[in-house]
Amino acid sequence: MVKSKVIFEDEEQVEIKYPCFELKDIVEYYFEICTPNNSITPFSLVALPNANILVSIYISDSSQTFKVHREHGIIDTSGDKISGSLTEAITVIHAPGTHEFSIKFKPGVLYSCLSKDISTLVDNHLSLQKYLNQKVIDELKLQSSFAERVQFVENWLLSNMKIFSSDFKLNTVIKTIYYINTNHNYKLNTVSKEVGVSNPTLNRYFKEVLGISPKQCSFKALRFKTALKNYRANGSYDLYDELGYTDFSHFVKEAKNLANTTPSEL
Repeated sequence: MVKSKVIFEDEEQVEIKYPCFELKDIVEYYFEICTPNNSITPFSLVALPNANILVSIYISDSSQTFKVHREHGIIDTSGDKISGSLTEAITVIHAPGTHEFSIKFKPGVLYSCLSKDISTLVDNHLSLQKYLNQKVIDELKLQSSFAERVQFVENWLLSNMKIFSSDFKLNTVIKTIYYINTNHNYKLNTVSKEVGVSNPTLNRYFKEVLGISPKQCSFKALRFKTALKNYRANGSYDLYDELGYTDFSHFVKEAKNLANTTPSEL
């Protein structure tokens, strides 16, 4: 059985670079995974529920990735792709010889150019060629280092800022996520009042922009990630009720529901 763990942004197992100032509201970070050809076992990690869009591009022709889904088993996800929001944790397996470059976009920022496929992308992926010219993909693959790939992508994004056009729906969703992350308040009524819309309207905006509801995004994805980071730092002694859990056992139950395992195994 492949052992998998959640890898946070401040850990060293994956090479990560954060965006330039001009792109800080669009890109979470860039990361790259390179597994040795002679590795005996594949490299795997757990992807937590999230509302991000992920673009992944193979740098090596021998690259191969799989995701392990609770109900559908192992699914081959090889190829240059764009992946949508996750409503539950999945294990991502990178076979030996895999070299993959990825861009993790902030929630909702690709809404204007993906609007027709937002719901399709939830817990799913589509070919990147559907959205990006193959010539651009090929030019990225020609870059000789992670730093050069990041620079190439940033130059391209900066010259195509028009694709990140926003509207009131997107701005409301972004404001909501910022409020939740800042205040750790996961009550829908409170959040709706804070951003100035009704509960039904906020639900509709989230479904249109992210493909998931505020409850799926805030209660599950954002809250669980914060709680898991706190657990790693403080164990079961942290104040889980401040994150909306009744107690530590409630957090454990949430881990089993979202990831089919206990927090200690994540």
